[in-house]
Amino acid sequence: MKKTYFALFATAALAFSLASCNSSAENTVLNDERDSLSWAMGMSLAQTAQSNFYNFDKEVVLKAFESYMAGEKQPISTDEYNAACQYISYLATTVSHQQTEQKVADNTKRQEEAFAKLVADNPNLKKAPEGFYYEVLREGKGPKAVYGKRLEFDFKGTNMFTGELIEQTYGKRGSVIHVLGNPMFEGLIEGMQYMRAGSKYRFYFPHEKVTGAKGVPPLTPVIYEIELHTIFED
Repeated sequence: MKKTYFALFATAALAFSLASCNSSAENTVLNDERDSLSWAMGMSLAQTAQSNFYNFDKEVVLKAFESYMAGEKQPISTDEYNAACQYISYLATTVSHQQTEQKVADNTKRQEEAFAKLVADNPNLKKAPEGFYYEVLREGKGPKAVYGKRLEFDFKGTNMFTGELIEQTYGKRGSVIHVLGNPMFEGLIEGMQYMRAGSKYRFYFPHEKVTGAKGVPPLTPVIYEIELHTIFED
């Protein structure tokens, strides 16, 4: 790891010290781009040093910064420095991984609870073998949608956790004419193949089925209402 890593944490402490100075940050004037970029770097470094993967001593970090910038002999050997930096990197990576795993677990539990409530409250729901739920609002009599066929449809997508609108065609633009699967997120490809022309379905997709969907936050289940108008035979 580069030696600048140690200086990085030291610089962060300098940003920390600004908060305790008599001169409030609110009164600081940034006169040009250099000042703004310097301040942003200080904030970024302070945020790094404030991260919860280790309880850094602000005073020691600040002292190290001043000492290093002054070109003084450091009280830590090169080997000790490299070992410390490697350990810092390990701690940061480990905590980041743990936080990600925890977020996935929390969202998965929240999703399971949301689907359990949904099933309990709506007897019209059906569960597809692919792992999503759907509700037939209107069954069509036309041909069934097939992967690779060109379709005309309207849709409305909402965030299942918050009810916020993700995107829709209704009132926004004309119906979509699109080849099924070219490209679409997994749930939509699978779900629309249950539909016949003239149908209107409401799909409830778990987050595993909407990876890469436009406007959908990570680990978020969605509700998609689809109205399939036409299946073109060309």
